[in-house]
Amino acid sequence: MKLSSRKSLIALVSLLLLSIVVYAQQQTTLAATLEVLKSGVEVKRVDTPNWITVKVEAIVGVGDQVRTDATGSARITFFTDGVDTDLLPNTTYSIKEFKGEGQSFTLNAQVLAGETTQRLGRALDANSSYNITTPGMVLAARGTEFSVRVEDSGRAGLLVQKGVVEADNEKNLAKVPPEFGIRAAPNAALSDVVKASSFAELDAALDGCSAKITTPDDVRLNVRLGPNRTAPRIGTLDASALETLVGMSDIPGNKTTWYRVAFNGSFGWILSSTARIGQNCSGLRVFTPDWREDASAYTTLGETITLDITPAATMEATAEAIMAATAEAKAK
Repeated sequence: MKLSSRKSLIALVSLLLLSIVVYAQQQTTLAATLEVLKSGVEVKRVDTPNWITVKVEAIVGVGDQVRTDATGSARITFFTDGVDTDLLPNTTYSIKEFKGEGQSFTLNAQVLAGETTQRLGRALDANSSYNITTPGMVLAARGTEFSVRVEDSGRAGLLVQKGVVEADNEKNLAKVPPEFGIRAAPNAALSDVVKASSFAELDAALDGCSAKITTPDDVRLNVRLGPNRTAPRIGTLDASALETLVGMSDIPGNKTTWYRVAFNGSFGWILSSTARIGQNCSGLRVFTPDWREDASAYTTLGETITLDITPAATMEATAEAIMAATAEAKAK
C-alpha cells in the first residue's frame, strides 16, 4: 500500500472514531434552548471569563451561566414536553448537570440569585432526578411546578404551585405540598412549612407584620402558650412595646382575635380587639385554636410546663394531612 493511501486510511479511521465519540457524548450530555423573553439577558460559557449578550435565542449546556438584568427575563427549555425554567429580572442561574438517554434524565441546576419558576411537565421514572441547588437548601422535584427566590444574603425561599417538592439541607428535611412554602438561610435550619402563594405571603407568615395595639388604662396583656384561655399563662407584656405580630387565630363570631407574638426568646399568644396591622402586610400566618408553643422555654411556679403537642409536630401533621387530602382528591 502506498504511503499516501495509508495516510488517507488513517485519517479516515481517525475521523470515524471522532464521530463515534461525539455521538456517544451527545447521547449522555444534552443541551437546552435559551429564549429571550425581554432584552437584558447574558450568557457566560463554561471555562470562559466574559459575558455575552443574547438578543433572541441561544443554546446553553452544562457549566454555562445565564443572568438577567433589572428588566431582562428568559426561558430555558430542556425538553419540549414542558420541562423548562423561567428567569425573572436580576437572576443568575447555572446548569450544573444535564444528561440522559430516552425518557430517563438527570438535571441539576443552581439558582445563585434572583427568582425562577420551574415546570416539570413530564413524569420522572426511577432513574431520573431534577434538583435545584440554592445557598440555603437543595430542592428535589418529581412532576411539579415551583418557584425559587434567592436574596442577596443567600437566603432562599420556595413556593410550590403543583406537586410536592422536597427541601433538604444539613440541618433538616421537609416535604412542601401545593400552595405552601419554606425558607432557609445559608448554614441555618429550614423554616416551618407555611401556607403561601407568593413570596410576600411567605415572608409575612414567617417574619410577621408590623402592628399597633392599644389597651385602656395601661393594662398589661396576658401572654399564654396557645390561642385560648385554657392555655397556661406564661407572663404579661406592655402593649406599647409590641411592634410585630407573627400569627393569628380567629374566634368565630367574636370581635377579639388571638395573636402570636415573640416572647422571652420564644413565642406566646395575646388576645386583642384593638390590633391594627400594617397596610403592607400580605397576611399573617393562621394557626388552629388548639396550637401550643414549645413549653420548654417557660416555667410556672417553679414547675416546667409540659404539653402533648409541640409546634413542630403540629406543623408536620398539618402538612401531611394536606398532602393526603390532595392525593385523595386526585384519586377521585
